[in-house]
Formats: sequence, C-alpha cells, structure tokens
Amino acid sequence: MQIFQQQIYDPLKLYGSRIVSRIIGDLNPRPNSNAPIPRSAIRRILVIDRCCIGDVIMIEPALSALREYYSDARVELLCVPAFKALAEKADMADRVYAYPAETPYHEQFDMLINFHPDLRQIRLMKQVKSTYRAGFSFSGGARTLTHIIPYPYREHQVERPFALLEEMYIPVERQVPRLRVFENAKKDPKRILLHPGAKDSERRWPAKYWRRLITLLEESGYKPQMIAAPDIRKLKNIKYIEGDLLAVAAKIAGAALLIGCDSMAVHLAAALETPALAIFGSQDPDLTKPYGPYGHYIAPLQPCRHRRRNWRLCAKCMAEIRPSALMDKVREILENGSRLSGKERASETEQR
Repeated sequence: MQIFQQQIYDPLKLYGSRIVSRIIGDLNPRPNSNAPIPRSAIRRILVIDRCCIGDVIMIEPALSALREYYSDARVELLCVPAFKALAEKADMADRVYAYPAETPYHEQFDMLINFHPDLRQIRLMKQVKSTYRAGFSFSGGARTLTHIIPYPYREHQVERPFALLEEMYIPVERQVPRLRVFENAKKDPKRILLHPGAKDSERRWPAKYWRRLITLLEESGYKPQMIAAPDIRKLKNIKYIEGDLLAVAAKIAGAALLIGCDSMAVHLAAALETPALAIFGSQDPDLTKPYGPYGHYIAPLQPCRHRRRNWRLCAKCMAEIRPSALMDKVREILENGSRLSGKERASETEQR
C-alpha cells in the first residue's frame, strides 16, 4: 500500500501509526486468522461504527447482508448517538446502542465487526467480549482480529465492507444503502433542501454562494429551504428547518432534491431515495460520493493546484464551483429524472 497515495487518513499520522504497530508486533495478522466459522456458532453480532452518521448510512447494505445470512442471530449496532433513533425506525439492526454511553462492555457476543480501519475502533473491540473479531488491517491492531483482510481503500466507502464479508463467505445481494422510513412521503416537485454543514471547514461551500443559489432557485420557480447544521452560522433573513435527525429525514424524504457538501446529508438523502447533489472540492468523489441511482455530484474539472492547509481538502477548490454551475446541474437532475449516473463532472464552461 502506498501510504502517501491514499485519501483515507492523514498520511503522516498513518505512517506513524503503522511504525508503532510494527514495533509492538500488532501490524501483521495472527497465523491462524480467517479460519472458517460455522454458521451455527453465531448467535449474536455487534457491528461497531461510532464516528460519523454518513459512515453508518453507508454500511447499511452490509448490515442487511449479515442479518440475511445469519437469520437466526441477532445483529446489533453501536453508532453515534444522533443516529440511534433513525437507525431504530429504519430497523437497521435488532438493537441499536449509542456510543459511548450505551457501549455493551459487559455483554457477550459471538462476533464483533468493524468496517473501518481506525485503530481506535479496533482498540474498542478489545474491550467488548467476543469469540470472533473481524476488520481491516491498515493502521494497526491486526493481532486483535481473528478475521482480517487488507483495507480496499481504492474502493468506494460503501463497497469496502463487501470485501471483508466475501472473505467470510457472506453474500451481499443488495449493495445500495436504503433506509426503509417515510416511504409513503409525498414529494413536492418544487421543494429543494440545502444543507451547508460539513465537519471540516475546507469541505464547506462559501456562504455567499448558498445565498446566491437560493436566489437562482427562487427565480426558476423552486422552493429552496435551508437545513440548520451544527457550527454553521445561519444566513440572515433565511428560514431554516430545525430538529433532530429523524425530523430532518422526514423533510428530506418529501423533497425533490437535496444539495449539500460531501457530508452526512447527501448520503441520507440518497438512502431515502431523494436525489442528492454533493459539492466536492479537491477530494476524490469516487470514494465518498452519494452512492446509487439517487446520488449525483459536481466537482472542479482540474485537479487541485492550490497551496492548502489540509492534506486532502481545499477550500479554494470548493469555491471554484459557482452557483450558476450548480444551478445547471440541478436543472439537469430534475428535468432528466432522478436516476442519472451521477458520474458527470462540471464542464469547463460551468466552471467559468
């Protein structure tokens, strides 16, 4: 693996983590790893994904595959607290725990699965009782795992768990994330929701562009509405949708389109079968774009050429996506239907 050619972790931090793991003998798998597991031996499974809401949404097909294959077992989920209510309503698992308050340290499981290569999550697995532990080798912790494969970092984040399940002979029939909630919601063909939130400031679109986009949408006869996002200053004289994630998801299910940055909201919309348009900067859309037939994105035509503070993200690249270009993409999606390929990049004309 070329550490400095991947877009998953900060290369310097990953390099240091791998060096330390090699020194303590925790980088390579145990000799007897990946032994076949009798299906009858599995009665209780815990999947750990405690970091981000978008990450949990993207492992939904893997959770579904586990529940189908181990039909006599309980598949449980440990996730970020803000997602618990929606995960329960969507029946993503037989039981959902909120990390860290509800972490089942004293429960006994037959299998723990971590679909991320984060060493912190692997260390968390060591604190929960289980016969088998499955995950990826990337930053270390390999000796903790009984079933392990190299991390397929070149694949889309939705697809990476499938490689681990294949190693464990678990078939994946449906590969597109789907949340079975609000399926009877009546869609307003003119309602377009805007979500400006993103964890990293370099992943956010400029506030003045959001205001200009609202004007363009209204001039075209659409009804744009902003969704309040944590740590994002609200625009003046703009009404916002507020509430917990379950309430926001209900609004998204009834919209014609959601526009957002490369963050949780676009993955949620696509999983709710609402077309989602994600704004990308310097990061690779093929790794984290909203997945499936309802996912679309727009990105700069040229690779990043700016001096930047973040090893992967670039605010200047985000600013290269103009509101007029985004408006053209909105028309393309809504006029041609929600099942476009979503692979088109912004044309050179759009970037001017």
